[in-house]
Amino acid sequence: MWSKHPGAFKELGFRHAVDFVADASKADPKVLRRLSKLGHWLIDFPVFAQAFAAGGLTDRHVRELHKLDNHRVHHQLVESQEELVTAARDCNFADFVTVLAYWLNGADPDGCEPSEQAAKTACSYRKHSDGSVTGRFSFDALTGQAFRRLLDLESQRLFREDSETGVARTPTRRQGTALVNLMVRGSQSAADSSITPLINLVMGQELAESIIRQLAEGLDVSVEPSYTDISRRCELDDGTPIHPKLAATALAVGRFRRIVFDSESRAVDVAVKARSFPTWMRQTLLISARGRCQIPGCDAPFPWLQADHVVPHARGGPTKLSNGQILATFAEGKLDRDLRSRRTATP
Repeated sequence: MWSKHPGAFKELGFRHAVDFVADASKADPKVLRRLSKLGHWLIDFPVFAQAFAAGGLTDRHVRELHKLDNHRVHHQLVESQEELVTAARDCNFADFVTVLAYWLNGADPDGCEPSEQAAKTACSYRKHSDGSVTGRFSFDALTGQAFRRLLDLESQRLFREDSETGVARTPTRRQGTALVNLMVRGSQSAADSSITPLINLVMGQELAESIIRQLAEGLDVSVEPSYTDISRRCELDDGTPIHPKLAATALAVGRFRRIVFDSESRAVDVAVKARSFPTWMRQTLLISARGRCQIPGCDAPFPWLQADHVVPHARGGPTKLSNGQILATFAEGKLDRDLRSRRTATP
């Protein structure tokens, strides 16, 4: 009846049917509008809809799936419903989002995704009447990681400096100062020099060889990365999936470091006589942990992650990969005592 008489809701004092339902059910109209939008979208995806109704997919899962859908991948998304529902069941939410990013990179081989990222690489600013400046910027994934890595390192340095001097700054103010510091240092560099941040791109040998072969033959890069197959992994060292076309650009200019994993995706051990893990070993442990703290439930940001001994060095624990793990630290270098107390280590 209501669909035939859309003006009926206005006669009752409501603009839309959702407002009427929200008033009758005492629900948040914003939530109902979002669910209504997702409900209309799910009409084309019966497997997703069934899983959502059964509780196999949450509202957050469906929203992430909805973000994937576009005219280039709609058909593939319809065909991949069972696969993605299984991923939602078997993975935690953070890993599920990563699986979706891998799926999109494989389902969009024509290069539109990295082209769109490159097109968004831009910076604009506006000077206001009082002299203040505001701006906006966007980067592709590789440039973005370089930016984040440099800004995070400088922000961490400022955090330590603030702790020692007793200065109180909000994280956003600290990041703003860090950005200015980086710009000043860059302007003071020699004219023929530039700042080159380290970007670690993790790529399986099979996938890398396939990309190099296609480039050598003058073909368009068309490969399918995989979240679960280590030989076809393609991501940054913090676990962010990278489109193969962006990876091809990195292969052309990057330097290679070979890390061999066993059948269970564990790095092959090489021990050293040192208290601290060397940089290359820390990077290997980060890659193995996919850029996350290895304490369940810890969602510490990437700059807080450090390599730590499972069996402490003071107790004879060797500095080698099998005795290493990635844990979160505070900027001053002390492990969070609460997290440390939750860690299980062999004495």
